[in-house]
Amino acid sequence: MVDQKMNYATMEKMEQAFKAAHQQLQESIGEMKKISKMMQDGALVGDGGTAYVEAINGPLLKRMTVLSDKMAELEGDMRGAVSATRDGVKTAKSRFK
Repeated sequence: MVDQKMNYATMEKMEQAFKAAHQQLQESIGEMKKISKMMQDGALVGDGGTAYVEAINGPLLKRMTVLSDKMAELEGDMRGAVSATRDGVKTAKSRFK
């Protein structure tokens, strides 16, 4: 079996980056919803306004939500990997004491 090594500081930075990306995407989703509401309330009328609102409420928000969910998933994966590796190292070390 290959000995596994992990740079914990780098992994924790990656976890923080995924968390920040998730939070930023959530904020962006909220802002896009506000823009869509402004457009619906008459900021841009006609076919152009309708198309813009449909684009925001349809594909854009859907993809942003998927991406946000993925960032949250990756954050959890990083946290789990670090935790599992630390637990494994502790268990392995305790067997040789």
